[in-house]
Amino acid sequence: WPWTFWDYQKIIEPLSNPEKFGGKQEDAFDVVVPSLPGYGFSTPLNKTGVNFWQTSDLWVRLMKDVLGYNKFFAHGGDWGAAITLQLGHKYSDIVPAVHAHMAVPIDFVTGPGPSDSDYEEKEKKWALKNLNFTTEGNGYFMIQATRPQTLSYGLNDSPAGLLAWLIEKRRAWSDCKGNIESRFSKNDLINTAMIYWLSQSFGTSARYYYEALHNVWKPSHDRHPMVESATGFTIFEGDVIFRPRKWMEKEHNIQYWNVSPTGGHFAPMEEPEFLVEEIRKFFSSYRSLV
Repeated sequence: WPWTFWDYQKIIEPLSNPEKFGGKQEDAFDVVVPSLPGYGFSTPLNKTGVNFWQTSDLWVRLMKDVLGYNKFFAHGGDWGAAITLQLGHKYSDIVPAVHAHMAVPIDFVTGPGPSDSDYEEKEKKWALKNLNFTTEGNGYFMIQATRPQTLSYGLNDSPAGLLAWLIEKRRAWSDCKGNIESRFSKNDLINTAMIYWLSQSFGTSARYYYEALHNVWKPSHDRHPMVESATGFTIFEGDVIFRPRKWMEKEHNIQYWNVSPTGGHFAPMEEPEFLVEEIRKFFSSYRSLV
C-alpha cells in the first residue's frame, strides 16, 4: 500500500521478453502480477479477516490450481514483501526462492524489532531513519490499522482527498528529493489514483493494516531459519524503513543482499532497469528448481 498492479508495468516486459531489451531468451520469466484482495479490481472484498498471510495461501492456489505451476518464484515489496516471505516460510517446497525489495520480517507489524547492537556501523543511519519514520511518518499506519472504515468514507467521497492521501506517500517515500515528477509521471500518478477511485478500494486496501494488527501472525512451523527458501533482498536507501542484515539473517535463509544508493519505496517505478537485473541475477541460481 498504496500500490496497484500499475506499479509493475515497467518491469513486466523486460522480465518476460528480455530479447526485446537486448537480453537473452533464457533469462525470460512467466510473470504473474496479481492484485491483493481488496486492491484495485480484486474487489469488492465483502468480508473481513483477509490478511497478508492468507493472501500467500491464495497465491499458491492461483499458481498451482488455476495457472498450473507446480513450483514458482516470488518477488514483492511492501505488503508484497511480507506475502513473499510468508511463501518462503510456509511453502518452501513450492516456492524454492524468494526475493524482496524491502527488508522487513514477516511479523514486522506485531513482532519484535532489532536493537541498536544489531546494526553494523554503515547501517546505523537506517536506525535513525526507522526512528524518524516511526515518529513523523507513521500517522497513516495508526489510523488505517485502527479506523480504516471511517477514513474510507471521506476518501471514497472525495477524489481530491483520495489523490492527496495517495500522492503524499509517493512524495514522502520515494527517492524524489521533493520533486515527485522526477520519479513518477503525472499519468502514472493519476492512473494510480483512478484505480483506487473507480474500484472504490481505498477502505479494503487500508484494512490490510487493521487485519495485520488485530489478527497476529503465527508461524506455520518451528524450524529455523523461519524462512527456509533461498532468500534475496535488494535494499533501496531512499526507502522508509529498514532492518539490518545481521538481524534478518536470524530467521531468513539469506543468499543475496544488495543495497542501492538510489531509489526508494516504489522501486519498480523508480529504478525499473536496476530491479529487473537484481531479480534476474538472484533467481538465475535457482532456475533448475522450478
